[in-house]
Amino acid sequence: MQPFPLMLAGVIIPALICTLITWQFFREWWQLSGFFWYSIPGNSFLWLPHEPAVIYTGAIYSPVLVALVGGFATMFASIIDHALFTRAFQIDRIASVKKAWIMRSTTGLFNRAPWWTIVFFALTPVPFYPIRLVAPMANYPMFGYVTAVVVGRIPRYYILALGGAWAHQLTRSFWPW
Repeated sequence: MQPFPLMLAGVIIPALICTLITWQFFREWWQLSGFFWYSIPGNSFLWLPHEPAVIYTGAIYSPVLVALVGGFATMFASIIDHALFTRAFQIDRIASVKKAWIMRSTTGLFNRAPWWTIVFFALTPVPFYPIRLVAPMANYPMFGYVTAVVVGRIPRYYILALGGAWAHQLTRSFWPW
């Protein structure tokens, strides 16, 4: 496994380059770029109110574009989360948590259908934070985790962005200025 800082740099540096290109050549997309960077911590270890950001961005940009940008940000956040929590569960003091009855039961349930469990939690309004811990605790591979999170989140973002576009159209009919 690659060291965490190297993996983090491999994820963040291309995103920074794309952001600089966007800000230089596609200035009308600056809010979409801001949404991307807000979405990474919003989908990761920091709790930020993410859904309002998706709805707001959907009122400005195409819902498909918002869903795809949110999907890319989610991919980056999921890579960071999985790597961070996998390393954390390798520390002896934290690894001992896996031996608790509730944790063994939880990972046992998770392991029945791990990919679909992640998709369900990513797609629905059910809190996703437990899955961020359970998947690495169950030694679920990063590729499976990341793909399941992205597959669950993109339709969710599309629906939320569609709501933003709908609300924008509705308010324009009441206040045309």
